[in-house]
Amino acid sequence: MSMSVSTRWAIACAVVVLLVGGYSLITPEDKEDPQAYPGSRTAYTVDDIERLTRVRLPGCARPDVRYILGPVYAEDVTLDFTATPECVAEFLTGLGADVARPDYVGEPGDSLAYSLPPETGTQWEFGPRTRLEEWLRILPGSYREQVKVAVDRSVQPPHVYLHAFALD
Repeated sequence: MSMSVSTRWAIACAVVVLLVGGYSLITPEDKEDPQAYPGSRTAYTVDDIERLTRVRLPGCARPDVRYILGPVYAEDVTLDFTATPECVAEFLTGLGADVARPDYVGEPGDSLAYSLPPETGTQWEFGPRTRLEEWLRILPGSYREQVKVAVDRSVQPPHVYLHAFALD
């Protein structure tokens, strides 16, 4: 029993459609999030960042957030944003930090112990009058996550820098 040429073509087309459709279901589409720094792992959004790090960003901070996920572990996140003093206070309070009592206050002109990875093609700039206030938090859970936050109040509105990563 032989198939006609048109039947063979129909079967071949159906197989191609199924293969392409099936591949697209199992392969996540790379999403270019405009809030991600160049070099960030694709297919992640700010919502994913919150879920991965368990750090909640207040709505007032979300429009200005820029982030990069580490090249190996999704739980290695560096982000920054500019927000009103009230929004910064809301963010720090949400982390359980005492807004009025940073763990460390840097000297004028100091920079951070962490920075943007080289793949972003950019670096944070700190002027000679920059004075960073820093907080360190360990978030409880199935694994311990360390969150370092620094706030630069020498600029208005203040600028927030954060590095979150799993300790184990």
